[in-house]
Amino acid sequence: MAISHHTNSQANKAREQAANRGAVLIIGLGRFGEALARGLVEQNIEVLAVDFDEEIVQRVSGDIPNVVQCDGTSSRALRQIGAEQFSRAVVAIATNIEASVLSALVLIDEFKIPMVWAKALSLDHAKILERVGVTRVIQPEHDMGQRTAMSIARRVTDYFHVEDNFALVEMEAPKRYLGRALGDLGIRNKYGVTIVSIKPPGGEFQHADQTTILQPGELILLAGKPESLDAFVVDAE
Repeated sequence: MAISHHTNSQANKAREQAANRGAVLIIGLGRFGEALARGLVEQNIEVLAVDFDEEIVQRVSGDIPNVVQCDGTSSRALRQIGAEQFSRAVVAIATNIEASVLSALVLIDEFKIPMVWAKALSLDHAKILERVGVTRVIQPEHDMGQRTAMSIARRVTDYFHVEDNFALVEMEAPKRYLGRALGDLGIRNKYGVTIVSIKPPGGEFQHADQTTILQPGELILLAGKPESLDAFVVDAE
């Protein structure tokens, strides 16, 4: 087992410190796993990344501080790298359903990690992962396709389905609401949705309150039940 940029004692200390700070264990460094690891590192979240392929480990070791070459399906190998210390893990194995399920089972049943997310390669794979107790199943291509379809169907710039009873919509501020304070519009009372933030042209999203006045070209982010958001979007056209 090879560990980049660390002696074994240094790596053990780094893993213990990372786990204590709510770090994330990532198993599998395909395109999804690598992108996830890099994204978390960029947000200053400690990551221990694992892959069976030593070439992959060496390639990413310059950008991901703690990266280990080991078998992500082996409880013995994972215990050697301190996997049981983590409270959050992601199984990002991208090419082998059996390996993905075995890895998830080790993390859930043997190590009792409370939050385990996993990438699914198909709907059947997703069902298996759900049955073994994965906290959340991720299907990047499927999820993005659904999200894009919802955005197009609703004529909004983005649509994010959080759960059955809650969603977020990003859209351009409707012309009928421009120049008036949100508190005077009665949107929440009429539709049951809330404008939680706005984004001026070329700017960044910022919190919206009752005194916020919508301006031309601004994007708004709304939260609410899917059917309530749909009613607002239809009326806003």
